[in-house]
Order: sequence, then structure tokens, then C-alpha cells
Amino acid sequence: YVERAEGVEADLKLADVCGTLDDRGVRDTFPFEERTFLRAAISGLASNDPDLTRTVLARHKGSVWLGKGESQAQWDLLRAGLSVVEACEDFERQLPDHSRTQASLIDFYLSSLREADRLQREFEQAAGDFIDPHGLMHEVISQARGRYRRLAEKVQGVFAKHIESTGWPPAGRLANADVFDKLVGDRLKESGRRVAYLMVDALRYELGVALERMLAEDGPVELQAAYAQLPTITPVGMASLLPGAGAALSLKLDGDALVPSLDGVAVGNVQQRMGVLAKRYGDRFAEMPLNDFVRGKPKLAETVDLLVLRSTEIASQLENNPETTLGLIPGTLKLIRVAVHKLRGLGFKEAVI
Repeated sequence: YVERAEGVEADLKLADVCGTLDDRGVRDTFPFEERTFLRAAISGLASNDPDLTRTVLARHKGSVWLGKGESQAQWDLLRAGLSVVEACEDFERQLPDHSRTQASLIDFYLSSLREADRLQREFEQAAGDFIDPHGLMHEVISQARGRYRRLAEKVQGVFAKHIESTGWPPAGRLANADVFDKLVGDRLKESGRRVAYLMVDALRYELGVALERMLAEDGPVELQAAYAQLPTITPVGMASLLPGAGAALSLKLDGDALVPSLDGVAVGNVQQRMGVLAKRYGDRFAEMPLNDFVRGKPKLAETVDLLVLRSTEIASQLENNPETTLGLIPGTLKLIRVAVHKLRGLGFKEAVI
């Protein structure tokens, strides 16, 4: 069918002959019609008429032409862009109902607003993988990013006002600075109880939701929201995950750099942070990069009860190569899943990520 339709279109010069027709029905019998419908769907998004885009997408999801060339990628990107736009408009309408208190805004994010971040991440992954030599999808990308940015700025404005009046971290909720003591330290009081502690930089909450779904296929898993230490830069965030951070973590300026300290001891880099754990746990402690653990053949002493696996790939790549990093995130989540399998084989019954 494809060969015949392409032949007929070329022989009769249909693309030229029908170029002035506005109404071409609902079927894309010939390949030039698929391009026309794609442009119509794009124009719907650009002109704030998502109903038109939605109608065209529904009508052409089974088109025979989607398998030709870059068509599938273009329609997929358009579909992802529409999802971002629709979700952001919906959440923007709901925002005033959840903005009165810091607690209500947080609960809104945990229950549903996080979906905007997921959809934006998946859209940017698709956009990062897509090469657009003709600029056809420029308007789609621009519209999706603009709508997400507008929502994010409104949420951030409300969030900042609540921090000014209420403070941070939120009272009665788990702070990152208490995570080690409550979820790891207590478990290590029992001799011979092996616990893995995965410190994954930039593993935001919506990624935790995705990871939970992935890990739930293999065994019991519990998802709990924890609240980051401000400011959310890597040295501060990683330092807040150390034992005793809730009571002993402090920040000071050294020139233009912000240096975290724990009981007066600097913990601004990996060596310093791992030194704190080594000093406290001695031969019960071991650490290595997550990637090395998964891809190598680690040998752990029988005395090791606390194994720390470190990953900074998401954060460092986002800082240096933001256009390609979002596509790497699923790979990092898979690494974590493989690590959990491997840990089980080494006698670790629990992992705190």
C-alpha cells in the first residue's frame, strides 16, 4: 500500500495540485496529507487550541505513515508536548486551592503536582533525542517549555513566600539531615545487620516515585518524602546525609564558597564526608561509586555492615550537558535496581536510597 500510494502521489503530483485545499478530510491516504495534518496539530498547540491538536492526534495514531522516516518521532514529541501543556494548565488552575499554607503546597506536590516534573522530564528526553533540521517542531518545544516555566515560576513564588514566613525544613516532617540517624543509624545498632546507603545526587522526589515503581517489581519497597537542606547545592546536600547532621551541621563562607562542617570538621568533599563515616564505623564501613559496584566485582570484608554507594552522574551531567542528561536518568535508575539485586546476593537485606 505504501509503495502504491507514494507512486500515485508522485505520478499525479498531488502535493502540488492539492496545495491550496484547506479541507482534506480525516484520512491521510497519501504521505503529503500526513505532513499537512502534522502541521495542523502543531498550529493547534501554537494557537492555544489544544482541542485541535488532541483531535488530530487521536485521529492519526494508527496512521500507516507514522513508520516512515522521522514521522513517528515527530508525532511522539508533539504528543509529549501536548501532555506537558495540558498538565501545566490543569495544575495552574488548581494551584490557588493549595497555596494557603506551606503544608498544603507540599502535599499538593507529593500527591499530584510532581507529575508536571515527570511529564516535563519525559518531554525533554524526547526533545533531546530529536534532530529537527527543518525547524518544524520548534513551536512545539517552545510552547511546552513556556507553559512548564510559567507553572514552575508561580509555584516557586508561592513556595519562597512560605519559606520566608514559616521557615525550613517543614515542622513534623522528615528532613534530609535526619535521614541517616533515623533510617540507617538505628539499624546499625544491631550487630551483623548489613545496610546499604545509596547517596544519589539530584535524585528528586518524582524520580523516587519512578524508582519505587521499578523496585516494587522485585520486592517490598517504601517511599517516604524527605526535605532537602538549603541551599540545595551538592556539598550541602551530601553533607546533610551524614550521621548527626540534624544537630551538628553548620555552614560558613570561605571567600565565595559555602563550606559545610559537621561538629566543626569540614565535610565539603567526598573524602571528608567518607572520612566521617570511616571514623565512626571503622571496619564496619566501606564505600565506592555506584557505577564501580554495579560493573565491577567488589570484594567486601565480612566485617562490613554499612556500604555506601555514591552517584553524582545526574547532577554533574545536568550542570555540564543539560540537553542530553535527562535521557541518561533512566540509565541511572536501572543502575540502582541492578545494585539492589547485587546487594541482596552479598547479604544486604536493606538499602536506603
